[in-house]
Amino acid sequence: MGRSCISYENLRAEMGRKNITIKDMASLCGYSRDRLARKLSKKTPLNLAEAFQIQQKVFPDKDIYYLFDLEDRQAI
Repeated sequence: MGRSCISYENLRAEMGRKNITIKDMASLCGYSRDRLARKLSKKTPLNLAEAFQIQQKVFPDKDIYYLFDLEDRQAI
């Protein structure tokens, strides 16, 4: 398998731990695989509502700040 295009390191790590693919996440969140891949690689913007949707539907036990590498909680 090639290098992951996911820009969010913690999200990528949690996907690996749970053996979840971009396609799996896209299906759970109601997106196409390609649309979600573009957002996770930062080729198109991922808005706050989308980030919360991923966190709530796929990783409800993880903090959104952790998943999306948000060190400065004031940035949101």
